[in-house]
Amino acid sequence: MASVSVALRSSFIWRGFHVWQRNRDAVIRGWKVELGGMVIEPFVVLAALGFGLGAYVGNIGDTRYAEYLAPGLIASYAMFHATLDATYGAYLRMDSHHVYEAMLFTPVEPSDIVVGEAMWGATRAAVSSVVVLIAASSFGLVSSPFALLAIPCAYLVGLAFASIAMVLTATASTIGAMNNFFTVFIIPMFYVSGVFFPLDHLPESVRVLSWALPLTPAAALTRGLVGGNLSWQMLLWVAELLAMAAVALYVAAFFMRRRLIK
Repeated sequence: MASVSVALRSSFIWRGFHVWQRNRDAVIRGWKVELGGMVIEPFVVLAALGFGLGAYVGNIGDTRYAEYLAPGLIASYAMFHATLDATYGAYLRMDSHHVYEAMLFTPVEPSDIVVGEAMWGATRAAVSSVVVLIAASSFGLVSSPFALLAIPCAYLVGLAFASIAMVLTATASTIGAMNNFFTVFIIPMFYVSGVFFPLDHLPESVRVLSWALPLTPAAALTRGLVGGNLSWQMLLWVAELLAMAAVALYVAAFFMRRRLIK
């Protein structure tokens, strides 16, 4: 038992957890600043798009538009919260606040920093999913108990996107590079990943490309859970997100070491 404890404490997950703790403590000290936007926005978006725009769109199949939209928002909010923190937030901690430099005077390695930041981004994604799920439930858009699984699903989505974002953070020369990442990658993906409408009528080339992007399986997985429509295909989507997270973590750790260890 002692050897297991020693192995755990020497693992990158345990050291990354300390990075996660540092970020958690920083947010707890200033939680009032973030709470308002995080809580109010999902209600506004669901009301405006789900019911306002939905009145003109009508049903999608047998599903009300607001019910179709809600799971997509859970996945996309997880993406945005994780990505924003692992790009702008992580870059400021690294370059302006010199938090990473201070961490290197402890047993924490650059790879541990990457893992901890990804874990923290995933946590923020999970918290955002709780808020969106509460908003959807208050509008009567959730009927299946499997919808609770959207929370760990959002954690996985956040882990994948935070890991990808850490590759950019580890290689960006200026914070302005984050703008291009959102303009070229995040925002276009947001519109063609099945969040707002099914992909059936998109051009085939766009449809194929969209399934290679992480938000499409994330939205499909979340929609299946919230609607209670479980299938074996969900395991494939989970595996796809896990694989993206694992590859991105490895690449981000490599470049973070090159950046921090000189």
